[in-house]
Amino acid sequence: MSLIGLMRCYYVFVHGKLEWLVPATNPEETSQPRGFYCHRHVLAADEEAAVRKAFKRVRSNLDRGCTWVTSGRAILSLEADEVSEDAFHKLLKPDMRGHVFYDVED
Repeated sequence: MSLIGLMRCYYVFVHGKLEWLVPATNPEETSQPRGFYCHRHVLAADEEAAVRKAFKRVRSNLDRGCTWVTSGRAILSLEADEVSEDAFHKLLKPDMRGHVFYDVED
């Protein structure tokens, strides 16, 4: 059996929390979101590997878009709120790289 035969497509729903280490210089102009939600489809051997791959993609995309974490202004923690197998054709669609940010936690 080939390696691809052992791999599965997984849907990972990610919750990212941000802990800010520096105060906003001007709260009206500078946003410091408390967290965000996003999802990724990944090819992996199991759920644990799927979560690792999804987290790596989310961190990489967030670092490209804003440098909050890499500049040391915030600490990022990621949680997988949902992990499930999904259809392989979902991997053919481009990654939805957006994040839904929120400012206030319930």
